[in-house]
Amino acid sequence: MKIKVKMLPKNTIQEIEVSPGTTVSELLQKIHLGPGPFVVLRNNIRISSEYELNNDDDLSILQVISGG
Repeated sequence: MKIKVKMLPKNTIQEIEVSPGTTVSELLQKIHLGPGPFVVLRNNIRISSEYELNNDDDLSILQVISGG
């Protein structure tokens, strides 16, 4: 199944093929982002790392940046 991923703040878009039952956490590993500080949105609503992706999901992945 295919999902659309928009990376923020870079504003790049990718279509990624994943297996049914793939979780957000597994997707992050697949695209080499690991468990870092990321917020994942589906239809502008935050989803957890355990969320199972669905065909044609439209995700935005926002890298959290902090500093002092």
